[in-house]
Amino acid sequence: MSAFPPRYLSLPEEFVLLSHLDSGRVHDSAQTAVGCAAAELGELALRRKLLVLARKSRKFGFEVYRLQGDIQLLDTSPTGLAWADELLAEPALRSASENKPIALSRWLRQRGREAFSLHRDALTDRGVLRYKPGGFLGRERHYPDLAVRNALINEVRAAHGGQSPLSEQMLFLCDLVEGAELTKDLGLKSSWRQRLERARGVGAVESLPEDLRDTSTALGFSVPTRHDGG
Repeated sequence: MSAFPPRYLSLPEEFVLLSHLDSGRVHDSAQTAVGCAAAELGELALRRKLLVLARKSRKFGFEVYRLQGDIQLLDTSPTGLAWADELLAEPALRSASENKPIALSRWLRQRGREAFSLHRDALTDRGVLRYKPGGFLGRERHYPDLAVRNALINEVRAAHGGQSPLSEQMLFLCDLVEGAELTKDLGLKSSWRQRLERARGVGAVESLPEDLRDTSTALGFSVPTRHDGG
């Protein structure tokens, strides 16, 4: 197994950064929280620590994905990321062995708020988000570093639009961004057909492992519909 390539931000940090608008808010904090927890699992999948077993069937010769899945733990050895190693040590996640997978939806509901707070605080500590406390009439805000955010947006646009290779990491980020309905904010054109083609290994993702494609698809579809007001 090759060494995992270093990146400036982890997948959940990338997702949280893209979720924050110039106004310092997110569209829907509950949706963002679930998406952040899904991104944590995506990071662990990229590191070959777990997979999400997507529930799918075939109809008329095509694979049909259900909006559900189960977490299967593969490896609990250290990753070098404190939060990831703490997750791998969680008794609940350790139960997700080959014979005892746990429901993805239940895990995301339980983990979401903690994951969002953890990674937003980490970005704030590193100066990628700037925290402004809420006042008597206003809510707290976390303003993104526009240079860092715009650079990441450009990477997503290039990969999503086919101008650059779609890596495993960018596949996960694109699926999460679409699941969280951020495409308009990021200037992306998307469709259900495009998402399903990625899931089925059509085009740019043809060379990527099927188990990772399935995991990314399940995580993207697990992000709930937005309710504005976050």
